[in-house]
Amino acid sequence: MTSPSNGDPLQQPENPPSIPALDVRKTRALARDESPETSTTSLPIRTSSPPPLGSRTSTFSSVLSRSSSPNGRLSLSFARFGRSQVNSPLGNSSETYDDTRALIVRAFSPTVAIYAAPEVDELATGKGIKDCFTGLLRPFGNRVSGKVVVRDSSGASRAWEDFGVHFADLGQLVEDGTSSADAEHLERVEELMEQFIGEGFDDTADVPARGEVSHFYRLFLSRLLCSTSMSPHESFRHPVGAVIAISSSTKQPIETLRSLYQQTAQGSRALPPYANPEYLRYYVLVHDEDKDDFSKSSALFDQMKRHFGLHCHLLRLRSTPCTQTDDDSEELPVCEWLSPAEQLSILRETAQLIDLNIPTSPYIFSSDASALRAFVRELIAQSIIYHMEQRIALWNEQIASRRRGISGRFMSLSKRWTGIGSSSRSSSSATNLGGSGASGNYDSLQGTYRYDVPESLLRKLADYAFMLRDYKLAASTYELLRSDYSNDKAWKHLAGVNEMCCISTLLNPLTSSGSTKFKVENFDQMLETASYSYLTRCSDPALALRALLLGVELLKVRGRTASELAAKWATRSLELGLVRSIGHVLVSERVASCFADRTGLGNTSWGTRKRKAALWNVMAADEWMKLGRAEVAAEKLDEAQELYGETKNSQSVKQYHELAEYLEQLRLAVRMKLGEARKRGFSGATRQLELDGTVGDQGEVEDETLEEMNPLEKLDSRVNRRSLLGVAGGAVVGPLEPTPLSPVRLNRRDPLSQGDDDFE
Repeated sequence: MTSPSNGDPLQQPENPPSIPALDVRKTRALARDESPETSTTSLPIRTSSPPPLGSRTSTFSSVLSRSSSPNGRLSLSFARFGRSQVNSPLGNSSETYDDTRALIVRAFSPTVAIYAAPEVDELATGKGIKDCFTGLLRPFGNRVSGKVVVRDSSGASRAWEDFGVHFADLGQLVEDGTSSADAEHLERVEELMEQFIGEGFDDTADVPARGEVSHFYRLFLSRLLCSTSMSPHESFRHPVGAVIAISSSTKQPIETLRSLYQQTAQGSRALPPYANPEYLRYYVLVHDEDKDDFSKSSALFDQMKRHFGLHCHLLRLRSTPCTQTDDDSEELPVCEWLSPAEQLSILRETAQLIDLNIPTSPYIFSSDASALRAFVRELIAQSIIYHMEQRIALWNEQIASRRRGISGRFMSLSKRWTGIGSSSRSSSSATNLGGSGASGNYDSLQGTYRYDVPESLLRKLADYAFMLRDYKLAASTYELLRSDYSNDKAWKHLAGVNEMCCISTLLNPLTSSGSTKFKVENFDQMLETASYSYLTRCSDPALALRALLLGVELLKVRGRTASELAAKWATRSLELGLVRSIGHVLVSERVASCFADRTGLGNTSWGTRKRKAALWNVMAADEWMKLGRAEVAAEKLDEAQELYGETKNSQSVKQYHELAEYLEQLRLAVRMKLGEARKRGFSGATRQLELDGTVGDQGEVEDETLEEMNPLEKLDSRVNRRSLLGVAGGAVVGPLEPTPLSPVRLNRRDPLSQGDDDFE
């Protein structure tokens, strides 16, 4: 595919239609002009972006792009997703939904590759940066400074304050893209969580309040979403652009830039056949402020612009190492999107430095940090986003629009039933065209499509729209691809489009939960197809868990039926064995949150799931005790007590003697574990237990058994937990007497599983 020419109507703004002025006396001040043209005045250079698609953009869509404030446009997402009313697109309130949604959105940011000359890497290494020039740039891609203006397919603009990109080394991307996927991703995530959770009591832990997402779960979800390798079935890790950097000390700079470009096109840095090689190249000249002459660098930069166009930048850095004692110094920010393997490696390398209370990140000069922030903003706001908007407009006009028309549907049916119009690019699948309805573009042996076939370009269009947060266009394009991948039996591609179609539809704030088009059954079917294909046909549990958890987080705030569906899929992820011990307890907390967020009918409590939420909190408390985190277990017990108290019959637990006895024993175990922490200031959960009456006259039991507790804690609690807990009557059970198993492990039927509304 070729880029649009200068005379293409996609790049030429259309004059707005002239509207005759009405002779009406104004009674208020003029509204501030917030047109797409004036919204880019905050950018340093960029003054234009792809305008609406010619005559297809109506006057009504141009009116929607104006408002009294950027956050007030109708075409934009709402300012506060977590504080919506019943009739809003979300249908239910959640205090921390904004944070979780922002985490998911920023996880799917554009990827920008880095390919630097050896002189540039040496300059960064001399400043104490381990990963060379890529490690220097990577932390500044977390958030682009200032607002970034993005236009959707209808021409409406939105200024985002949390836009970011993922910087990655181009050589590492190519190496990971040609090898098999990381099969140990989940194991590394679990190992990383073990490092953070650890064993024993941590009096500095910030335990979240009821209804908030725990920090452990946010870390678990963010590391699960971190992917370092390219995949044929999605293009989120395919580079949107590449930064080709040379230094002012590089000999023969123009020839070096051309050589680096050739390496990205056909040499050792060329992308695999399934990745589109027509990505943006951005040329950077790094000037050494301490050694080189700026006048010579400025002349060289002018020569670069004459040879390579306007996508160039002059970056001024100092090569002198910076220390903490320097006046003009600041610590290099920590990269937010580290893979589990990278973070584990950093933890091992800096373990001794942390123990000695020494900073683990290098220091750079403030002038270097300001120059890097300005460079990243110019790269993203003026080049990367503009390039993505052009590609979206081009592919939408040439491919997607035709597929959505009558002729496109007719050709799709012809390919499905007769094979007319199918290409024979793949010899392995061309023999099956007769009765399978396959397009012939899918290579079943390699499991890939070529980058220039319509299926690949449509998937890239949808991913570009998703990364630019145009979720309506992304969802409609994913929907087009579902039938294509199903006919070709491209199972991993089919799982990916079902996953992202579900996610993009749920992320669209204009998709109202009360509308007739919002059918929970559709999301249930898409999640079922995605999880089944990922697990059974592709043997990729990490992607299956990613699809399920993303669906859970976005469904749980969408109303009564959607929250019930979210709890179902969270429970399914536990039944499928996709997580281990730490992941099990974190997902169990989300199941409890899904049941707790379910609202009743009208203003009544009929249909709520308070008792189920309380039971899952009890089971999570039991798991936290086995992990040695008694303070978190105490909070879960407090939440369970509050949820039981919110039911119509708050004393209904006492009717189930085994559960009541188990709760008493678990409370006493938590008290014993937290006994040593009272003197260190942790008393909130213990005071709550005393107010609940569970401590009462048994306070002396804790002091008597505290000395015997530590040796017995070393026993393997996962096989058979030994108990020092008190039973009815205040007696102390012998150290070798086992306690009753938790309700989740009882062989008999759970008494709380039936009649959910009996005590509501």
